[in-house]
Amino acid sequence: MRHRRLGRSDLEISEVGFGVWTLASDWWGVVDDKQGMVHAALDAGINFIDTAPVYGNGGFGEELLADVLKAQRDDIVLTTKCGYDIDAARKYPGQSERPHDWEPQSVREQLEASLRRLGTDYIDLYQLHNTRIEPILDDALWEELERFRDEGKIRELGVALGPAIGWVDEGLEALRRRPIVSLQTVFNVLEQEPGRTFAAEPHVADGKASLISRVPHASDTLSGRITRDTEFPPGDHRSHRNRENMLDNFDKADRLSFLWEGTGRTVGQAAIAGILADPAFATVLPTCVTVEDVREYAAASEQPLTSDERAHLDELWADNFGVTNRYEMPLKSSTRG
Repeated sequence: MRHRRLGRSDLEISEVGFGVWTLASDWWGVVDDKQGMVHAALDAGINFIDTAPVYGNGGFGEELLADVLKAQRDDIVLTTKCGYDIDAARKYPGQSERPHDWEPQSVREQLEASLRRLGTDYIDLYQLHNTRIEPILDDALWEELERFRDEGKIRELGVALGPAIGWVDEGLEALRRRPIVSLQTVFNVLEQEPGRTFAAEPHVADGKASLISRVPHASDTLSGRITRDTEFPPGDHRSHRNRENMLDNFDKADRLSFLWEGTGRTVGQAAIAGILADPAFATVLPTCVTVEDVREYAAASEQPLTSDERAHLDELWADNFGVTNRYEMPLKSSTRG
C-alpha cells in the first residue's frame, strides 16, 4: 500500500481508504462480517478510515470502531463528520437526509458525542458532512471549528460534498475561503466533474488541499459486480440512480477494457488506479460489502496506471468515451434553483 500526504497537513494516508457507511447500514447490501472487514482493511495496509455519526442509527457507524481504535489508535488516520442531527427524523421516508444543524454550539456537542462513541480524545480529520453553501460562509461556525483544533480535539478540517454529484460552488468556496486540507467528492473515471474543476483550483494544484474520491466505481458499473440487466431492490441505494444514466456508464465502461485486459488488474482495481493517476486525489474510498472487496480494492494501490494509459484515458474522457448520452446528469447545488 502506497501513501500520500493529505494537503498541507502532517497526515500520511493510504491511497485506498475504508468507509464504514456500508457496515452501518444495509443500503448497499447486507454486511455479515463487520469487524472482519475492518481488520481486513488494516491488514491490507489501509490506515485511513472514514465514518460519520449519521451512518446507521444512533451513531452506530462510530461505535463499531471503538474497539479497533482502542487497540490501534496510533496506526489509524480517523475521519468523522459533523452537521446532521442524528436524533431528528428523516425529511422523507426511506433514504432521505436527516436535517442539518450547523449552530456552533450544536456542532461542539456533535463533536463531543463522536469522541465518546469512538472512544478517542481526538479526530485526525473532521469533515463538514454534505454541507450546503450557508455553513461554508458562516464565520462563526468556522471560528468554532478552529477552536476545536486549538483545543487538540481535531487535527485538521475538511469538507465532504453530497449527496449525489455536484455542489460545485460549495466546494470552490470551501477551498478558497476556509482552512481545509481535504475536499471529498463523487469522482470516478466515468464521472469526472466536478472533480476536475476542483483539481484545477490553485489550493489543490499547489498541494494545500487534497481531494478524496467516493463512489469510485460509478455505482458498480466499474466494479464487475453488476450487469446492464441487474435489478436492485427498493432499499438498495443504487436503485435511485437514473436507469438511462447507468446504461450510459456501461457503454462508456466498454471503452476501458485496455485498463484491465492483460494488465493483471481486475475491473474494480483499474477504476481505482484510474483515479489515483491524478495526483490531486490523496485517497479513494471504495464501497465494500465483503472482506474480498476490501482485499481486491486495496491491492489497486500496487498497480498504478502507466503514462500511456493515463493519456488514453484523458483522450477518451475528452470525447465522452465516444458515447452520446441518453441522460445528462444534473449537478446538485444549493446556490442555484
